[in-house]
Amino acid sequence: MKYKLLLLLCFFTVAFLTETEASARKKKKETAKTPVKKESAYDKLFKKDHTQAKGLINLHRVDNKLYFELPLQLLGKDMLLGSTVTEISDNGDAIVGQKPKEPLHIQFTMIDSTIQLRQIFNYSITRPEDKNIANAIEKANIGAIIGVYKVEAYNPDSTAVVFDITKLFVGDNKDLEPIDDYGANTYGGYLVRSSRFQQDKSFLGEIKAFEDNVLVRSHLSYECDIRGGQNYYEYKKPLTVVATRSIVLLPEIPARPRIADPRVGIFPTIKIQYTNTDNKAVNVFYANRWRLEPSDEIAFKKGQLVEPKKPIVFYIDDNFPDMWKKYIHMAVEDWNLAFEKIGFKKAIIAKDFPKDDPEFDPDNLKYSCVRYAPTWMANAMGPSWTDPRTGEIINASVYIYHNLISLLYNWRFIHTAAADPDVRYKILPEQVMGEAIRYASRHEVGHCLGFMHNMAASASIPVEKLRDPEFTQRYGTTASIMDYARFNYVAQPGDKERGVKLTPPILGEYDYFLIKWSYSPLLDANSPEEETTTLNQWVREKADDPMYRYGKQQIWTHYDPSSLSEDLGDDAMIASEYGIKNLKYILSNLNNWFTDSDKDYKHRFSLYNEIVQQYVRYLNHVYANIGGIYLTERYEGDPRPSYEAVPKEKQKRALQFMMAQVRDIDWIENKDLLKNFTLIGSPSSDIQSEVVSRIVDGVSKLPLCVAKTDKDPYTPEEYLNEIYNFVWATTLKGGKTQVADRKLQDAFVSALISKSSGSGSGGSIMIGVTDAFKAIEVPEYIKQKSIEDYGHAALEYAAPQEANDNGEVSGFGFLQAVNYTTSPSVSHIYYGMLLKTKNLLEKNINHPSLETRNHYQLLLRRIDKAMK
Repeated sequence: MKYKLLLLLCFFTVAFLTETEASARKKKKETAKTPVKKESAYDKLFKKDHTQAKGLINLHRVDNKLYFELPLQLLGKDMLLGSTVTEISDNGDAIVGQKPKEPLHIQFTMIDSTIQLRQIFNYSITRPEDKNIANAIEKANIGAIIGVYKVEAYNPDSTAVVFDITKLFVGDNKDLEPIDDYGANTYGGYLVRSSRFQQDKSFLGEIKAFEDNVLVRSHLSYECDIRGGQNYYEYKKPLTVVATRSIVLLPEIPARPRIADPRVGIFPTIKIQYTNTDNKAVNVFYANRWRLEPSDEIAFKKGQLVEPKKPIVFYIDDNFPDMWKKYIHMAVEDWNLAFEKIGFKKAIIAKDFPKDDPEFDPDNLKYSCVRYAPTWMANAMGPSWTDPRTGEIINASVYIYHNLISLLYNWRFIHTAAADPDVRYKILPEQVMGEAIRYASRHEVGHCLGFMHNMAASASIPVEKLRDPEFTQRYGTTASIMDYARFNYVAQPGDKERGVKLTPPILGEYDYFLIKWSYSPLLDANSPEEETTTLNQWVREKADDPMYRYGKQQIWTHYDPSSLSEDLGDDAMIASEYGIKNLKYILSNLNNWFTDSDKDYKHRFSLYNEIVQQYVRYLNHVYANIGGIYLTERYEGDPRPSYEAVPKEKQKRALQFMMAQVRDIDWIENKDLLKNFTLIGSPSSDIQSEVVSRIVDGVSKLPLCVAKTDKDPYTPEEYLNEIYNFVWATTLKGGKTQVADRKLQDAFVSALISKSSGSGSGGSIMIGVTDAFKAIEVPEYIKQKSIEDYGHAALEYAAPQEANDNGEVSGFGFLQAVNYTTSPSVSHIYYGMLLKTKNLLEKNINHPSLETRNHYQLLLRRIDKAMK
């Protein structure tokens, strides 16, 4: 029994051991089949905790390195890369929210184990049917490589590559440099800045990624110099900028472009078209505009108001002074008045910065914003970024500098204080200032919609209509708020009480036309070329109406007196006469209006400077008529000629006006006012001398005008003789010279000596080169605030647009040059007048008045010395 039990126990033991051994062998075999997982290159890069952002491109920030995890499907896709200022150590070098440089059109490509970042410069286009040319264009525009990055890894499913792109965001890239060359510290570009990147003081910041864009913040440090000539105004000044760099994916299906028309004031995107049938490459210009499409095409075609698929949205900066915000909101949405005329409702919307949207970032290219800048410069701007393939506006910004309020105050007071008792205060009533803020903001939003300045708009209105209550209530002061037409300086005391409107319109007649031309969906057209028939017809219908004439901004000189900034009405002599009456009224009442509120006279001194500048501005408006030529963009069959000389009668009136002002200028030195200011020179003497010099220079303006006049031209000889008879009127009568006579005669002789030597005449005439086209200057000691006044005009378009010949005058962009390469010499005319003057002085050398006699002898001596 014991034996059997022992045998049974042994059996079970053997069986158990056998089963255990088998199990162990099986487990060992299974272990051998599943090797330990090897660590991938992707895992090695990102095995430790780090900051990630997932979206269009996944971003990984490991220590101070930035890795892109770029989906392979994005290779070759069109994108924009741009830089926005998020924070800065000195907002005189750039303002928060600003995008100082144009964005780069980029693509990522891959060859072997490297990723290339390419900048695209493709301005070439062709038609869909010209496939051979399309192939050639593709090979001829592969994109310039601006960065090469080694592929460090593939993501786990091999759909994306990983590479270190730190250097792009923390490096010295001038095309992305977040510094404004035209900022306050350079006085609008008057001084020159140079900057040196400080790599050791720069590093990465926050990263974000979204469905259609990514952004990277970079803390960038520079060392800056600011120089004027040989003088340093800043030397090795440290500057740090937190810059937000955005990469935005452009639409997979580009917007259908609209072919621009040089007769319409639209910012263009230039292309060069090559085809199998044209005789030459042709410039094509696309209108810059937002993609605005009706959400319901059937209802839209029935004439019902519909919302767009994607409205234009502007986000309003939280940091604006509280009073400003509601007027800026109103300014943005004022443009809906025009959009409703073409069938859209809620086409443009103003919103506050959202508090509950985690994706919102005002520095992200995805969001268009109106930004506030606490800086002394008096300025506002409205730039936009476009899809370079089509001209579609992708992003736009309005920058409003705090001291714009100073500029608005000066405009409103100087232009209308004579007619409007409500502005005769140091602080304007909220409604008055709010209306001015709304006007300036609305103008900048117009730029963001793609609209250029139309400086001819105000010239469409007869001057006397600006004193007509019914007319001004309907049209305001101008046909377009895209003009630099300000407030109604033609209105006289008592006109406001009669109902005369003193401010620009909400939108002018031309502004409604701009929206119609730019944004009307032409749903039955299948191509940009098919649209042009309708668009041309719209322009043709308005071509003979002065309210719809487009006048280019003249940056470097002024040929066309009907296309000036800061002017009103169709006749500068009449309008300026009204304006000067108002300046005299204001000047005589400054003490009465500000005795209690301006104990230290600083405010009155500031306003006095503005009065002098405004007076000089009126003189320049008149002076532009002498030798002036009206310029109009036109197509074959349009009623207006491409150029037309200012009528002789009008030029003569301009000269008579200028000479009358030279005689009646003492009013500018109000002794009751000036005796309380700090010591200054004599504005009347300086302006008088400058005006005489300018009108003598006007002889050089006349040959071009004479050449373009069909009948009875105003010749240089006739013009100069009129000046001669005016200047020497007392001498020709044998009378005793007075102080005013002697000043005039001295300035006249000085100008003749300069001009008869041959300077400023003959040779090539280009914009901004010939002395004759210079403006009358404000005296130096009055210029201490002029940067605020001129900054607005200078900075809004610091970088000129491309101007290419696509019409009978000068095509698109600003007026830059006139092809007039062999200007007739006028030196002999000046020399002849100098001889005539010498002869007159010799005849009167023995004048009985000692003072007059000495004056003539001195002038003769100067002439004799110059002729030797």
